[in-house]
Amino acid sequence: MNDILSVIMGFDFSKLSKGLNLSPMSLFVGLILVFLIIYGLSLGRTKALISLLGIYVALAFDAAFPYLGQLHDALPIEVEIYAIRLTVFMLMYLLTFAILNKSFASKRLALKDSSIISVSVISLTQIGLLMAVITNIIPDEIIEKMPEYLSAYFSTKEALFFWIVIPILLLVFMRKGKRKNSVD
Repeated sequence: MNDILSVIMGFDFSKLSKGLNLSPMSLFVGLILVFLIIYGLSLGRTKALISLLGIYVALAFDAAFPYLGQLHDALPIEVEIYAIRLTVFMLMYLLTFAILNKSFASKRLALKDSSIISVSVISLTQIGLLMAVITNIIPDEIIEKMPEYLSAYFSTKEALFFWIVIPILLLVFMRKGKRKNSVD
């Protein structure tokens, strides 16, 4: 337990406010985040959970996909390898989302009474995980153009690890709280 706390305490939260300014890039990123949160709220809890599951499946597929080099060589146009990797990840995410949305999983993940706070939390963790995965796929030259307060919390391997773990922990605690409050 002390090891986990030391890792969390070693995470430098001062970087979040250090690079914060109201540049056009920061405002654009903020606008995108607001749009994504509103979009996540409009999806609802069931589709947000299916989308979160789709990200995990696409991440596992990305880690295990052995044919990236062959796919790169087979394309008739010259494309950076990270663009192919990102495209394969997004295609797998969308395919998984579509399949799970039409399957029995959408009924199994449905919770009739979910608060706007729980949907917001799931949407935020979904956005964070997706940003962490994407920023870990694209090269460092592009990441260097991002504001430091964003890249510090999304583009490192440690940040990716935390963004993978945080949604799972939040879902576990949301379920525990639901069981305590339920009258069965």
